[in-house]
Amino acid sequence: MFKAMWLNLKEHTDNIYRIWQLGKNHMRKQTIRTTLGLGWVFIRDMIYFSVFLGFRYLMAGGGKMDGMNLIVYLATGLVPWFFMNEVLTAGSNAIVANKAIVLSIQFPIGILPTVEVLAIFMKRMFTLLFIFVPVIIFGHFKDINLLLFLYYFVSMFILMVVINQPLSAFIAISQDFEQLYTAIVRIMVFSMPIIWSFEYIAGKAWLMLLLKLNPMVYIIMGFRDALVLGEMPDLEYTIYFWCAVLAIYAVGSFAQFKLKKYYADFM
Repeated sequence: MFKAMWLNLKEHTDNIYRIWQLGKNHMRKQTIRTTLGLGWVFIRDMIYFSVFLGFRYLMAGGGKMDGMNLIVYLATGLVPWFFMNEVLTAGSNAIVANKAIVLSIQFPIGILPTVEVLAIFMKRMFTLLFIFVPVIIFGHFKDINLLLFLYYFVSMFILMVVINQPLSAFIAISQDFEQLYTAIVRIMVFSMPIIWSFEYIAGKAWLMLLLKLNPMVYIIMGFRDALVLGEMPDLEYTIYFWCAVLAIYAVGSFAQFKLKKYYADFM
């Protein structure tokens, strides 16, 4: 396990410039054939946001959530989720999508999931920064903690890099896993406080604890703390988050180490 973690880390540090270049090139390839280019990412997200907002209004009205305007609450949850969701869906196919590379040449395959995350990250930079617009419009400019925002921003990127390691490995060798995983991702948005609030289940501590086991919940709550609520990270939850990140990294490194020699056979 520790050997796999070390080799994975070394593979990334030895190829950091290659990861950067491949990430930029891959991001350009995804948008080069469209007239608006990266603008379509923003337009698509705004459509999704409008649908979620309309759904929320129809189901529960437009009242405040956790003391925030509904639009601010949804934006601070949905904007980071759009990035994480794309990593969980498109990004998790990093190895399968690069079948030609895996089959034809000697290449550090373990960096492919990270390249995919970086490409998605660069593609979505503008949308991720758009989160400031509703926060400022609705009067929370003085509540913004830029250092805390940067901390959660970096934490989100690191989390998605380590998550994509095991997911891309398992998807590369098992279509059954991919089918199950795809179904889970489609409903995952409803298991996090994005369009609903933990205040609705305040009396069910066991359910709240269960839902918070998902480290992505830490990120969603963190963005709201950094931009609106002005609260510092909960120490116990922060320790759990980084322990979860380390555990996922260990599993992902081990999976890549053990399974990469089988990728060509399964593909």
